[in-house]
Amino acid sequence: MNHEPGGRKIPHAMPQIKRFNLLILALLLSLLPWTSSAAASETVVEELRRTIGVLTRAPAMVLHCEQLHSGKDLLVYYEERNFQPLWVTPKGANDLGAQLPFFLGNSRAHGLNPEDYHYSCVRSIIASILELERMNLPVNSRLLAELDILMTDGFMVYASHLSSGKVDPTRLYPQWLTEKSKANVLAGLDSLLEHRDLERTLKKFAPSHREYWALIDAGKRMEETVAMGGWPAVPHGTMLRRGESDPRIPVLRERLQVSGELKAQHVQKGNAYDEALYAAVKRFQRRHGLQVDGVVGPQTFSALNMSAEERHQQILLNLERWRWLPHQWDDRYILVNTAAFHLDAWKDQRKALSMRVIVGKDYQETPDFSEKMTYLEFNPYWNVPRSIAVREYLPRLKANPGFARENNFELIQGRGRDARVIDPWSVDWETVTPGNFRWLMRQTPGPWNALGRVKFMFPNQFNVYLHDTPQRHLFHRHQRAFSHGCIRIEKPLELARLLLEDNPSWTMERIESVIASGNRRVVTLPQPWMVHIYYWTAWVDDEGKVQFRTDLYDRDGAVWRALKG
Repeated sequence: MNHEPGGRKIPHAMPQIKRFNLLILALLLSLLPWTSSAAASETVVEELRRTIGVLTRAPAMVLHCEQLHSGKDLLVYYEERNFQPLWVTPKGANDLGAQLPFFLGNSRAHGLNPEDYHYSCVRSIIASILELERMNLPVNSRLLAELDILMTDGFMVYASHLSSGKVDPTRLYPQWLTEKSKANVLAGLDSLLEHRDLERTLKKFAPSHREYWALIDAGKRMEETVAMGGWPAVPHGTMLRRGESDPRIPVLRERLQVSGELKAQHVQKGNAYDEALYAAVKRFQRRHGLQVDGVVGPQTFSALNMSAEERHQQILLNLERWRWLPHQWDDRYILVNTAAFHLDAWKDQRKALSMRVIVGKDYQETPDFSEKMTYLEFNPYWNVPRSIAVREYLPRLKANPGFARENNFELIQGRGRDARVIDPWSVDWETVTPGNFRWLMRQTPGPWNALGRVKFMFPNQFNVYLHDTPQRHLFHRHQRAFSHGCIRIEKPLELARLLLEDNPSWTMERIESVIASGNRRVVTLPQPWMVHIYYWTAWVDDEGKVQFRTDLYDRDGAVWRALKG
């Protein structure tokens, strides 16, 4: 019985409210499939069978307002399992199902979007099931079946993205040529159901390279920096030099302190550009591939004023680039980072050689690809690509046919046995146009040759290779994009020696002797080497420091937009 404020009883009020609530509850529960506990498991199986059947016949695979992306793989997998659930029991999520949302949410650390894997929808369904449990109400087996399918689809798509990347690089870069690692998702699911270790399973899909996981950790640290407010922008203006005084100096100190180049114990007060700040600026410049002179000029200002959010984004999009690559390197491989103008040669899991390189100009980009190197050439000819011959050299030949001999070029007419060298002075250059230029133009071996003394061959569709160069002074530039697309290397003889060291007869003395002869010589490598030419604008170096580079070819934006699309 209820009472009015004055104390008068209100008969039957509570029973009426209860009856109303029970009617509503009964109506709701009438929509749920009632089963005994003994038959509950079979009911979930039947709901899976029914739902998979509907999806098989549907023009679009949509479930719970979510688009499924695994396609036939998902449908076939359930059929082969006789529609047994993976993630649920008749009462709700099982041990794996309870863990999966955490790992789907953790996809953010990999630069991926949890919503691509039904993260919010899965969490919402689980919350609904828990609420039913709290109210001691039976769980809708149809809801359990749909949750299981959404989780399976989310897992399969996430595993595929970890293994091969979310973005298809061939759509972004027509020049991309490499074999992406294809996830064996179904085998991974089978393995997971045996050992029931989600963390271990998902980690096996992701790249195994130490550099990938170091970049993950760097991304987490940068995310913390962003959460704490990032760093201040240093106002542009006149250049800042050691020994000068400027009101912007305190802001510069704070900026470098936040990013770690300036330690707290070295921070001074006032507007003077002191020695500690000078050393910190040089550390910053070195980490960002800038001219290391301690002068804060336009390029250093630009790098300083990229926000922590932008740097975090740069880290995450470079994780995607790692996912495009082979997950295992060979015993012998060369890795070129064109954005860093750098080459490392690895042998038997040891970094055997490092050097600076020169790459393609911003309008003649060095492509990304992997290919096998099988031979090298000492004292090579340079066969000038036709595009270069007609664009750069034809105007000079028309002005002065002697240009060819003065620069050690030959004009070859004909092919094979009919090929012969012709005298440039015998050509009526007034009648020659880019359209009817019919000769092969090549530069003879020697110190003048554009390929230098050694060319390293890994035949590819781009006609790109590694080679020496007579323009040694260019290696001292901090930005080294000067080639037509090929990669000029700083230490060609040392690399030749490394590639040939499995044949003890190829000593450095013998290499130098062959070069000194001036005669072209082709040498097959004792063992082939893989060459991987890629593009990273953020990575973690051997000392554990994050390195950033300028986006030389303006590729970062396209990757980020596709990653978030």
